[in-house]
Amino acid sequence: MTAPQQLVPTATFHPQPYTPPGAPSTWHSGSLWWDAKSVLVTRPLAPGRIATTPHLVVPSERGQLAFLLSTHSAEAQQLDQDPRVVVQAGDWRGRPALGSRQHYGTARIICNDYLSAQIRDGMRIKYGAKTVFARMAHRMAHGAVPYGDLVAIVELHPQGPLMIGS
Repeated sequence: MTAPQQLVPTATFHPQPYTPPGAPSTWHSGSLWWDAKSVLVTRPLAPGRIATTPHLVVPSERGQLAFLLSTHSAEAQQLDQDPRVVVQAGDWRGRPALGSRQHYGTARIICNDYLSAQIRDGMRIKYGAKTVFARMAHRMAHGAVPYGDLVAIVELHPQGPLMIGS
């Protein structure tokens, strides 16, 4: 005769996303902009012309994303004149990530030392040593031009605005 089987209670595991210490609640695995290795930012240059630049990025509140710019960069001046952008999650090489899609948005350029420091801290948390290499490459290419003294905050739109190439 066999012994009656006892039911063993089972526990249900609900994984919680990892939030780095001291990071806002939007910085966790599974967040689109936290998981992106880079972000490709496409902006209009002139009628019929666009430019795409890869950036290191951290998520901001309400699904927004933030990246650093230099006051002396042409990109900062262009975004200040025409803030329309198309952003797409990218890989380490600055190419579109597999399975990613494009999002239309509006970039707001902010010159605020406190916010710049927060974004730099977020970059250090997310990217580690890669931020040191980015700063070194900027220094080699641009000399004493400040690195990351402006912050670009991109607000995403559910549907695309007017075409940015027009």
